[in-house]
Amino acid sequence: MAGERYFLIFQEASDEECLLTIQPYQDEQSLAEAINQLQAKQIDEYTIIHGKKMTAKLRLAVELSEAKDEE
Repeated sequence: MAGERYFLIFQEASDEECLLTIQPYQDEQSLAEAINQLQAKQIDEYTIIHGKKMTAKLRLAVELSEAKDEE
């Protein structure tokens, strides 16, 4: 089907930040290369979606409160 592609979705996290990535790929070869790079970074949890170009809306709620000082 025209316009179909693969979307690779993965998350990278550290103590300071969390990054969610959604990356499109046109063919299986480039997708496989990207997965190999993730495995080299020891990222083994990811999602692959095969379909047409998509749009996305991000809705995020964060509740902040004052941190208690520990003595």
